[in-house]
Amino acid sequence: MKKFLLALSLCASTALLATDADYNWEFTPTIGGILPEGNTDMKDSFSYGLRIAKNLENAWIDQVELGYDRSSKMKLKVEGDEPSLNSYFINAVKDIYSFTDNLKLYGLVGAGYLDFSEDDLSSGFGQYGLGLKYYITDNFATKLEARDAITFDHGDHFLFYSLGFAVDFGKRNVDIAAPVVATAIGDEDMDGVADNLDKCPGTPAGVVVDENGCEKVIRLNLDVNFAFDSAKITPDYMKKIETVSDFLLEHKDYSVILEGHTDSVGAAAYNQKLSEKRAVSVKNALADLGVANERITTVGMGETQPIADNATKQGRAENRRVDAKFRK
Repeated sequence: MKKFLLALSLCASTALLATDADYNWEFTPTIGGILPEGNTDMKDSFSYGLRIAKNLENAWIDQVELGYDRSSKMKLKVEGDEPSLNSYFINAVKDIYSFTDNLKLYGLVGAGYLDFSEDDLSSGFGQYGLGLKYYITDNFATKLEARDAITFDHGDHFLFYSLGFAVDFGKRNVDIAAPVVATAIGDEDMDGVADNLDKCPGTPAGVVVDENGCEKVIRLNLDVNFAFDSAKITPDYMKKIETVSDFLLEHKDYSVILEGHTDSVGAAAYNQKLSEKRAVSVKNALADLGVANERITTVGMGETQPIADNATKQGRAENRRVDAKFRK
């Protein structure tokens, strides 16, 4: 069992390292304790450890986490040599609820191996737990966590509790436009703008372009904002959405792209999914007002395009929005 679980951890770590390097990691050193079940003849003991987590994109869970806990001496209820403990584990982590902009509740489930210095005590285990995560800055948070580890061999319970200090690393995804070098004067995409002046080469046939050869669009900040961690449209913003529906119903040759946005609080993968939900909420409202679904496209921009300072409460509120882009 021990070899199997160690192999599982190795495979998981290899998979983590093989994923997109431009997505952020979370490192969390911890201190805490271990409270064994009464029939183990062990007492509450001090522990310390480390978590390495990888945020996941387009997945139901938010993180995959590898962890390690150690207790140099597990205190005993009776006299005897106090064994040491090394605990290795892997968890799936999911955000459950946001209390405020900075405080979140998360849950976890996983498996691992309790490696005691006395081999007859060692065993694989399954575990579940809950934690509170408080963001002090966008890239630093404290975590209070409790996990119930249940051994496979004897069904004994070990309660792990810890205080962690989480630091995010890794650069965000940023689109960098490569320079276009014109090798000859012409109009390869047939949009009416010479190649040496065309800032958007390869425009599809029939698309209306501006003097730079780029698709001519009308951008509109809908001023439809959302509560923290919510995709629900409040009645105050329906007038804004009705303005968009009136325009589309009057101009049948236009379609609309709805771009959802979030603030920077929380995991980028979670914010990406939340931004998509916000865009879909506005699409559904437009459909209810008579706009055909095929004229509406939605896209989530996550936290990548703020229009205000995410360091302030007002700025974060402004960034939780949906924008509209009209095109023929």
